[in-house]
Amino acid sequence: MRKAAVFAMTCMVFGAVAGAQMKVQPPASGRSPIVVNGASSSAGQFRRISQADAMNLYKQGKAVFIDVRSNTQYSLGHVKGALSIPGSQLVKRFGEVPLQKTIITYCACSAEQSSGHAAGDLLGHGVKNVYALKGGWLEWKSNGHPTATGAK
Repeated sequence: MRKAAVFAMTCMVFGAVAGAQMKVQPPASGRSPIVVNGASSSAGQFRRISQADAMNLYKQGKAVFIDVRSNTQYSLGHVKGALSIPGSQLVKRFGEVPLQKTIITYCACSAEQSSGHAAGDLLGHGVKNVYALKGGWLEWKSNGHPTATGAK
């Protein structure tokens, strides 16, 4: 019984240390993240960005969109130029996220559930300039913003 308790405690300590080491610090560029009108933030929540502000950053080439839906959903239609990183793979594929730009995550739901979770994951890993797209993919598409189809 005592060996099991020691083993469990060792696993908990190892897990905490391993988790702490997984946090990636953003590059020390000396630049502050872009301040976006219409974005909100509060403790324990992710920040959201309006469709209009996201489109402005898109036009200026200052944003990278991350589609957190499945690869199949991405291939059927996505924000033109968006990266396809399903939410379940985001932390594992963190190295693919270009930290020098504003990161905008999006999903299909209008409540930003999956994209908000993804934005929270990125915030938890030290990314400061990340937002979830208000209205998601469906509103982006219905607004007539740039879209594409097909795989990556």
